Amino acid sequence: MLMNTLRNRTLTLGLGLCVSLFAGLAHANVVLKAGHASSNTSTGQAAFEFLGKELAEKSNGRITVEIFPNSQLGSERELIESIQLGNVDMAFASSAVLGNFNKEFFALDIPFLFKDRESVYRVLDGEIGQQLLQSLEPVGIKAVAYWENGFRQLTNNKKAITSPDDLKGMKMRTMENEVHIAAWKEEGANPAPLAFGELFTALQQGTFDAQEGPINLFYDMKFYEVQNHITKTNHVYSPWPLMINPDVYNSFSDEDRAIFDEAVKKTTDYQRAQAQEADEKAVANMPNVTITELTPEQHAAFADRMGPVHELVKKKIGADIVDRIVAEANR
Repeated sequence: MLMNTLRNRTLTLGLGLCVSLFAGLAHANVVLKAGHASSNTSTGQAAFEFLGKELAEKSNGRITVEIFPNSQLGSERELIESIQLGNVDMAFASSAVLGNFNKEFFALDIPFLFKDRESVYRVLDGEIGQQLLQSLEPVGIKAVAYWENGFRQLTNNKKAITSPDDLKGMKMRTMENEVHIAAWKEEGANPAPLAFGELFTALQQGTFDAQEGPINLFYDMKFYEVQNHITKTNHVYSPWPLMINPDVYNSFSDEDRAIFDEAVKKTTDYQRAQAQEADEKAVANMPNVTITELTPEQHAAFADRMGPVHELVKKKIGADIVDRIVAEANR
């Protein structure tokens, strides 16, 4: 009798300790290690800071974000691989680089696909865009939102560019994305890929004459010190998919997952608003950079060369998703 009583008390005590242990683990402090390749003055950095504050506030300080900007944890491609390996908890990167991990993302790289942000958000926040995010799960990436890098523009250190003929023979840096490389070959440039973190030095040393990217990023990275011409081509809208390691996401309790999801949604709205203002502020702060606005006819001269690129993408990923995106963007 006495032995049974002691045994029951021991079992009860053991179960109580297990429950306490699991409860403690469920409410343990979480530090999310977040990396990105842009500067510490970019809207992406501001978004991670905003997200960190939201998470800390809603979790009573249990969930925080530690941020590593300026490619400290690797290039965009390396950051994505680190998400897969679990070496980095969170990152955002150009969607163009994600085409190397899931080819369907190449559809977003078709030049002159979107005419304005309304058409962009209709695609990204709708069924097509959300299916693209989900398509990364089989390769070990949980993508949770589209932050905004912005419409990409053409820059160089030689002259004002108003037609594809002006690009003839120019050495041009592109992202590590074969669709971008093919597009700029069609435009007459001599393109080659390079990791973003190495770009400033390459431009400074004259390895490349030209590059392309959003104006706000051009400003944040101080490319105006080595490039003095921007042509507003708006050739590609570049989102920054926000990613988290799936094991980290799945380890959240139901409560913490709800906190995280809501904080990401709020941060996405904040970041997009910041990005929309950033280009105007950047232009105002670069008086020595020549900004060239294209006429509709000049813009069409660039866009009209993209037929082979459309076909390239359709061959890579199938015509269906390309046609769906084009139809939704032009709706």
